[in-house]
Amino acid sequence: MVILIIWSNFFLVPPEPPEQVADSTMTEQVADIMPERFDEPETKPTSIAPTDTSISISDEPEKVITVETEKAIYTLSSRGGTVTQIILKDYLKYDSLQVSLISIPEDPEWASYGGLTLGYADNMPEFNNINFKVDGGDRYFSEAEPTGSVNFTYLSVDGAEIVKTYNFDYSSFIFDLGIDIKMPHKLVMGQGVTIGWFAPMDPTEINIDDDKRKLGGFFSMGGDFDYFDDFDDGKLRNIVTGPTDWVATRTKYFTVALMAKTSPAQEVIVVGDQTSIVDIKGETKQWNRFGTGMTYTSPPEVLSLDFSVYTGPLDYYALKNIDGDLSPLVEMGWKPFKPFSIAILWVFTWLYSFIPNYGFVIIIFSILMKLVFWPLSIKSAKSMHSMKKLQPLLQELKAKYKDEPSKLQQETMKLYKERGVNPFGACLPMLVQLPIFWALYSVLGNTIALRGADFIFWLNDLSRPDPSGQWIPFGIGILPIIMGVSMFIQQKITITDPKQKMMVYFMPLIFTFLFSKWASGLVLYWTMFNIMGIFEQLFVKHKTDNEKTA
Repeated sequence: MVILIIWSNFFLVPPEPPEQVADSTMTEQVADIMPERFDEPETKPTSIAPTDTSISISDEPEKVITVETEKAIYTLSSRGGTVTQIILKDYLKYDSLQVSLISIPEDPEWASYGGLTLGYADNMPEFNNINFKVDGGDRYFSEAEPTGSVNFTYLSVDGAEIVKTYNFDYSSFIFDLGIDIKMPHKLVMGQGVTIGWFAPMDPTEINIDDDKRKLGGFFSMGGDFDYFDDFDDGKLRNIVTGPTDWVATRTKYFTVALMAKTSPAQEVIVVGDQTSIVDIKGETKQWNRFGTGMTYTSPPEVLSLDFSVYTGPLDYYALKNIDGDLSPLVEMGWKPFKPFSIAILWVFTWLYSFIPNYGFVIIIFSILMKLVFWPLSIKSAKSMHSMKKLQPLLQELKAKYKDEPSKLQQETMKLYKERGVNPFGACLPMLVQLPIFWALYSVLGNTIALRGADFIFWLNDLSRPDPSGQWIPFGIGILPIIMGVSMFIQQKITITDPKQKMMVYFMPLIFTFLFSKWASGLVLYWTMFNIMGIFEQLFVKHKTDNEKTA
């Protein structure tokens, strides 16, 4: 039990990122608490005087553009030519509203402008607060009109220019962004141009801690996946140098990723701060906000860059098929178990294609696993029965050699060898099943397909603990109780040694408490496995009794 608890709490989380911080400083002071309704973006002042004399105040009024595709609704603002909101049409959050991917708090400054800002690192030039000229209006794409664009242009008083071109696709979670900059040094970007997604993400799950554990600033550098999520006194600011392919932020089930198309950037910046939010129960919770960006150092006088931006669910196969491969963003468990997680996800997806209920998919999967492990399980059961037969002889050896421990060990091993019994044979099936079990833990708890997956009766989300625990003492749901009872029956049949009697009672009890906090899909799998194990033990017992009679 100690090994299980330590493993689940320490080894199933992503490994710590390597120490490769090139720059670490504090950002500005963050507000102590966010608004209670944290799904609505904060608005900024409509006019801010520039601090750089080369930057002019635009006389363009702010214009808000709505772009709707099959997958999402995007809100763009002429102020800085940024993205200020993304609504996913097919996904709901804890309050039954559609999932929103952007939060715009008033501070810190890097978080207050929206997505796809321009600057150097997290230094935000004033043009991010000035209204760009807009070419294009609200767009509602369909199969008849699947693609289109919106342009934002800014021209400074001394001829420097920024053009942002957004290109949308009706059927995709991805949109493209083209950026053209003339004379970046006149726009306070002479050292480098950073394309930043510094807009934090809000929680989408009813248990905020589920989201919080998955937060961070993620990036792919030279093909290697890495991230930062550690705070120093509530702040985070890390800059890493190297060829950068993409940067991303995420919650448990959703992500926003900025991917370089023209060429890799030369630096990554990850910033973050900690604040407080009020959850649906009215409780104040700590929340971490992250932003990421990629920097092109020493830009030329004319800089043209192209990017793709993914804004959607953490769907492993969808992200795997994107150029640049965003699949590392999907947590598939500890590295040794990851191949098992991918294989299980493939089996689940295949079964679901003709059995559209993940509860029944899990039941069928547990039956398939029992058939796969049947030879080992039978061997284990026979080994246990053989060990029971040897108990009288083992007791005789203990009495005979009670004062000679080494001789007792030799004679015991000799007896095992003569009778063809492996004392560890009963453990083998459990050891072989561990990779499957922990892979299931990752798949059922992190896969978007299982989010909100309904089974039967009260089990309306197989990715979360059994909800019936809300009205049962100690918070233990009906399904974990059934699992504990099935485990007790199985052990009652299996264990006959009086010295192991307490295990028959305590192990099911401990596992019931442990499983009550895990995804109900995992509990369903283990319950089915136990029930089939009961029939398996009865079968072996019947067969052994017949052999004994013969």
